[in-house]
Amino acid sequence: MTNILVTGFTGNVGQEVAKVLRIKNAPFKCAVRNVEKSKVKFGVDYDYVRFDLSNPDTFEQALENIDKIFLMYPPEVRGPEDLHPFFAKVKEKGIKHIVYLSVKDVQFLSFIPHHKNEKAIKAAKLPYTFLRAGYFMQNLNMFLLNELKENGRIFVPAGKGKTSFIDVRDIAEVAVLALLGGTQHVNKSYCLTGREAIDFDEVAKRMSAILGKKITYTNPTARDFQQYMLQKGVDPGFIKVVTNLHFITKIGLAKGMTNDYVELMKKNPTAIDTYIQDYREYWV
Repeated sequence: MTNILVTGFTGNVGQEVAKVLRIKNAPFKCAVRNVEKSKVKFGVDYDYVRFDLSNPDTFEQALENIDKIFLMYPPEVRGPEDLHPFFAKVKEKGIKHIVYLSVKDVQFLSFIPHHKNEKAIKAAKLPYTFLRAGYFMQNLNMFLLNELKENGRIFVPAGKGKTSFIDVRDIAEVAVLALLGGTQHVNKSYCLTGREAIDFDEVAKRMSAILGKKITYTNPTARDFQQYMLQKGVDPGFIKVVTNLHFITKIGLAKGMTNDYVELMKKNPTAIDTYIQDYREYWV
């Protein structure tokens, strides 16, 4: 029976992958940096294993009896080169398949870590599926949440650019399809987007209508955004990541859409209105 290692379990995508695997009754382990803290936060019903991509000493135990991996690029890793020891261990252990969460249009974005990670996975000749996902809807209830709750605003330097938002629940469905599927998903890349491309002003209008409270998009400059976040005590490295993420939107590179999700799952991706309704408790 296939045993799967789910990395990034404590994040929104990893959580959803674990939920779908449970529904499918598939055996899996949750890779976490601190097992005891994870038990307290997420419960004792999961099979946890200590794992830290920046610490090779954790690789052997985490990969024991593992056949496939759902892999995310974690914030604690300093750069793509830090993943090379892990890829070497994966090769040594004979892992059959890595499903790697990448970024939409990564093939054109050589300056981001995911581009180098994809190249490294290919260079190591590891069987892969790359999930090149668009902008997560769940960012609105994660790192954008505080400004939405405290000030009723979407505060990101994205200009008037449009984004093909995708629900992480949809990403998780495709991830599990690839993990549990046959060889038809090996060495394939899927670009996962939502069903429409809209700007953040439109998102604010829809949130206002569905939540019954005024939400605005303030469209700060990158400099104003960075200065404000620094004053709030946000980590400078994270501020840089968020700024770069929304710069891609600002220059018009985030609006493209594909039919990959529809072709794989035989249904439409989740609409952003549905997402807002499902997650309304975060903002009201």
